[in-house]
Amino acid sequence: MILMALCLIAPAAIAQQALTPKQEKNCNKNAKDREKQFKKDGYEMMGSLPLKDALYKHYAKMELGATEQIGTGHSKSMNNGRQMCLTYAMSEYASKASSQIKGRTVTDAYGNEIDTENDPEFARFYAAYERLTQKEIKGELQESFTIVKKNPDGSSDFRMYFLVDEDKARARRQKALQAAAEETNLAQIYSKQVSEYVNEPIK
Repeated sequence: MILMALCLIAPAAIAQQALTPKQEKNCNKNAKDREKQFKKDGYEMMGSLPLKDALYKHYAKMELGATEQIGTGHSKSMNNGRQMCLTYAMSEYASKASSQIKGRTVTDAYGNEIDTENDPEFARFYAAYERLTQKEIKGELQESFTIVKKNPDGSSDFRMYFLVDEDKARARRQKALQAAAEETNLAQIYSKQVSEYVNEPIK
């Protein structure tokens, strides 16, 4: 009975993840265009998977809801280059998350008496939220593929492409928000409104 249940569940799960013909077309086009641009810029794929295949898988996951985050690095060491990419991606994601919340709170505050743009408590909150989001998001940055360009001086330029599960990332941002609010007095004045913005996808 268990085996029969698994046989019934598996096809349903696969069907939910299947791409539509239009999505497949988009993935193929995007993969082809990006592969062409990477090669033009002098980048090569790291790993055994062909670049076009890696790009197709990357775009397929994005079609199914994942978001992309890019990390860059420059080093003569592959390990250092990859670590730089991860650090950069974490920082960029956190910066975008903080900027998005700041933009939303500043816009919303025009209808209120709270000056969120110049209030020092909000400045401390934005800084804390960005720092804590950078720490939290590390576990949700899933490497999709990495490309590298070798330079004449022996160094290499690295680009690491990550995929982020938005549902899991949202929970991480909520955790960062709670911790940031506890570090400041924001929880007493505006945290409920701000928490609504944290649920919005990072763009």
